[in-house]
Amino acid sequence: MQVETNPDVSWVVELGAVEERLGRAAVVEASGERRLFQHLARQHRAEGRTNYIEIDAPLELYALARLLTPLHVVEVGVSSGVSSAYLLQALDRNGKGTLHSIDLPKLPSPRPAGTQSTDASWSIPAGRQSGWAVPFALRKRWDLRLGNKRDLLPLFGKELPRIDLFVYDVPHDDAESWKEFRGLSPLLHPGGVAIADHGPGGGLCLALRKWARQHHAAPARRAGLGLYGFRCR
Repeated sequence: MQVETNPDVSWVVELGAVEERLGRAAVVEASGERRLFQHLARQHRAEGRTNYIEIDAPLELYALARLLTPLHVVEVGVSSGVSSAYLLQALDRNGKGTLHSIDLPKLPSPRPAGTQSTDASWSIPAGRQSGWAVPFALRKRWDLRLGNKRDLLPLFGKELPRIDLFVYDVPHDDAESWKEFRGLSPLLHPGGVAIADHGPGGGLCLALRKWARQHHAAPARRAGLGLYGFRCR
């Protein structure tokens, strides 16, 4: 696990609709969460995961959660829980809010002893479960649900009064994603922020572009990544 060395303050400022000094201060605060980073790094080293796929902008997620002071954050895709941990830490600093996460864990495949694993780097280590790296002290604000997003996202649409921050970090296709986004639209109020990860160099998907247009917004790209987000107008 690597330290994020070049967070995009401008992206935080745009999505958070705040002055640059406030956006920068929130990112600096995120960078100062050394104990959290060290805990996550130890957990990954213990599982031999030196290169683990996660959203490459955990500091920006933390900063946005601090600036938006959300009551309800919805996250699709957890894996080891790096982004979950930073979001939960921000909610803990805020003193309010719940992170509602969905994950369909990819379990390791059986292999003969002494052979090299061919599992994807986001697969769950043997004996672990989704979010295995998240500190237990932060889990009191966590509503973690395991299963297919196709089944679980509609439940959030019925159970939650609103969504203040939405983070979509799973492989997706436009037809299915658009159906999911459209189902959550009534909960994304003015000022709410939606983010989708398209991989390290991925371009903006049609589903997120249509969803942003529906909310009279234009998606903004996090510099250097396939991470796009918009603020509901």
